Amino acid sequence: MNKKVIKKYIYNGLGFPIELHNVEMVMFNDVFHPKIDVKKIADLAIKSLVSQEARLTGNQIKFIRTYFSMSLREFSEIVNESHMAVKKWEDFKDKPTNMDRNIEILLRLYIYDHIAIKSKNDKKEIVKFYTKYLALTEMFAAQQSKKMHKVNSAAVGSVHR
Repeated sequence: MNKKVIKKYIYNGLGFPIELHNVEMVMFNDVFHPKIDVKKIADLAIKSLVSQEARLTGNQIKFIRTYFSMSLREFSEIVNESHMAVKKWEDFKDKPTNMDRNIEILLRLYIYDHIAIKSKNDKKEIVKFYTKYLALTEMFAAQQSKKMHKVNSAAVGSVHR
């Protein structure tokens, strides 16, 4: 048997795990390897980062930068931070970065703008872009609100002790 299909395969080739389904595996040098289109996976991954609910990790920041073929300095201009700040974010590896939420929204919108919007004059795409922007800001506001509620609850609990 030179081929088999894996129902659930975790691909780590982009620096962070991506779950793939029904991956054909082919035998090469007596070892099974996935038969996948890395470019297609990268294209799907970059699109999914726009609306990912979790904060971006250092590996995801590096993936975004390399996907758009940018140096640290070029990327730093996009997010209006120093190249050293970008390097620090990337050093977080598989953990969420400590970047400002507004910078993260800006970065997600940059991805959306460069991937999803093909024609700047297409009004439907601009409406989608604005809708995506609102959804992202609401998502981050809700996350911040939950954190503030936890902090306030903890503070109230410590006052009553």
